[in-house]
Amino acid sequence: MVDAPLPEPELDRLLLALLRLVGPAEPEISGAPAAPALSASEARALIELGAAHGIAQGELAGLLGLEKSTVSRLAAGLEQKGWIRRGRDGGDQRYVRLYLTAEGSAVASQVWQAWQSRQARILAGLSAEERAGLASGLRGLIRGLAAEGSAR
Repeated sequence: MVDAPLPEPELDRLLLALLRLVGPAEPEISGAPAAPALSASEARALIELGAAHGIAQGELAGLLGLEKSTVSRLAAGLEQKGWIRRGRDGGDQRYVRLYLTAEGSAVASQVWQAWQSRQARILAGLSAEERAGLASGLRGLIRGLAAEGSAR
């Protein structure tokens, strides 16, 4: 028996959670005008920074499942491209947080739209019953991955 169909935002949330756990393929943004070249790690970092509206480097490392030193180099590269800036935490001036610049926000939006478009194409090929089954299966998969310690 299949669970009741989920509202699309719930399925979107589950797919994003899966993306965070297993890591995406490099986003396909070549169809967009003047799409910049970026790695999968850069794309994921930009999406996480956009969602968080500023985040500590250590937190970003945890979300991406990368070592802090790797995220430090990643952040330096994104800063060099003009996509992020470093700033002091509003609540505690001892901490540095990473923020998207206007250009970085535009690139993050482009990457996010490409992911959403790809996701919509994939889901469009599924019936309502298949989407409900997928959502149910993803819940179980995410729960299993988290229990195994694979959650990032």
